[in-house]
Amino acid sequence: MQSLIYKVFTRKYSLSLQADALLLLNEVIEENELSPRDAAKWLELLADTWTKREEGRPLVEAGPLRELVAAVAAGTSSVGGSGGVAAALAPAGAPALAAMAAEGASDLFTVVSAFDVPTLWYDPAKRAFAHPFDKADILSPAEAKAALFRQRYDLLKQRTLRNENFMPVSFSDQEKDRFYTLSTIDSLQGREGERFLLFGMLSQLEEGRLSLEDRAGSIELDFSQLSGKSATPSGLFTESSFVLVDGYVEDGVFRVEEIGLPPPETRDKTRAAFPNVNFFGGMPSLRTETQLRAIEAANDSGIVFLSDVWLDRQETMDALQTLFEGLSRSAPPIAFVFTGDFASRPFVAGSGDTAQYRDNMAALGQLIGGFPEIARRSHFVFVPGANDPWGQGALPKPRIAEFFTQRLESRLAHVTFTTNPCRIRYCTHEIAVFREDLLKRVRRNCVLPPAESTEIVKHLVRTVVGQGHLCPLPQRVRPVYWAYDHAMRVYPVPDVLVLADRFDPYSVNYEGCHSINPGSFSGGDQSFFMYFPASRTSQYSRVPRS
Repeated sequence: MQSLIYKVFTRKYSLSLQADALLLLNEVIEENELSPRDAAKWLELLADTWTKREEGRPLVEAGPLRELVAAVAAGTSSVGGSGGVAAALAPAGAPALAAMAAEGASDLFTVVSAFDVPTLWYDPAKRAFAHPFDKADILSPAEAKAALFRQRYDLLKQRTLRNENFMPVSFSDQEKDRFYTLSTIDSLQGREGERFLLFGMLSQLEEGRLSLEDRAGSIELDFSQLSGKSATPSGLFTESSFVLVDGYVEDGVFRVEEIGLPPPETRDKTRAAFPNVNFFGGMPSLRTETQLRAIEAANDSGIVFLSDVWLDRQETMDALQTLFEGLSRSAPPIAFVFTGDFASRPFVAGSGDTAQYRDNMAALGQLIGGFPEIARRSHFVFVPGANDPWGQGALPKPRIAEFFTQRLESRLAHVTFTTNPCRIRYCTHEIAVFREDLLKRVRRNCVLPPAESTEIVKHLVRTVVGQGHLCPLPQRVRPVYWAYDHAMRVYPVPDVLVLADRFDPYSVNYEGCHSINPGSFSGGDQSFFMYFPASRTSQYSRVPRS
């Protein structure tokens, strides 16, 4: 079996086994009397899980490997089959998969707090991601603010340069002319009249004058040359957003003839470029992708997204009662994701709001408890809004304090109060949830008018995906904790992007990302969205008013 182990671990996954690790794998295969075919499948699962969990660490040691073998056996034994390692190799029947998903197996549905997202910085010299420090700190030094924008710049530039329009396949001059080449601002000196394509950040270094900044310097921009379609580009451009500008230098000013967002990149391309990097956070499931997709297909009862659930309004509680009654007639949903605000007016500490807010949460728990199957089998995720306690106005916003949620949590089997934004992993799906009136803020701070021919929500989704960031606004408009800016990234693009906004509900597909806004449940027409992972589709719904 040693040759088989070598073939899988070393030749296929480029992993090096210590002698005692090799001995351990041999012993497990012999003790379980695995056939060469089953052994190969098991070794594939182990090697693949090692690269995901250890982020590509090439040396496989016996200690961590022993823990991984035990974890894989425990994680896959519930899928089907009998007896130790063999359980991981036996296919599961649809009823077993549906039951497992319905009971909420711990590794199928996980919520990742913004404060637990891995801190990964892109190093242009090494062309790889690295951990700059073990733990971020909200009270970070001033250097972290500069590093914030450098990291956004480096991240988007490497993505741009990997785009097919920037990568010539040969070195011939004729071939090179078909592709774009990025120039830096310092290279423009003494080259007036020539055309250049620049990449950098829009900033206002002088009142009323926009400039472009990159790592090499800055230059003032003039948009008077924009004409035709380029005069109303696709996307929403604000200060602190990163852009590509095409034009020429004249009198020390860059005359912009075209402007655009950095080209997006599909999730698959990002994963192919960095196959062993865990951008999302949390612990990946020990099950194979085939098993996870089978679980999705067996239990596709949907994930419900609601926003602005004002628990201090009786009409909201009545609507939720109607919603739960309707959903209880079929299989319980996989999850309910509630995003704030959870009160119709801002929370004021030290007033009567404290007791009222706590009682409202308890009342919601009592309401859900009246539907035992939903309370026992569905996951509940609560994401705070701007008017919920506590937080200092910057992003990410911490979870709602346990003091307010204890009685609600005691009534539900699977409940998570998390940060804003947060991330959710369900089987093969990665979901990013952000509660913010983003469209209004971005439109208010636009420095260029968007194209009129495209729906404004499409501009917003393109901007968020293109910028690789949930809130591409200046710090003075929407502050972000400097050391946690990485938690606001949309990189790689998630499968589902929930931009919970008080704007009208919508769903938009862009670059393999399904973006939805459930709209305001209490402040609107009691609308919500249900997303179905197996078919990767969503359905807009409303609770009928009585």
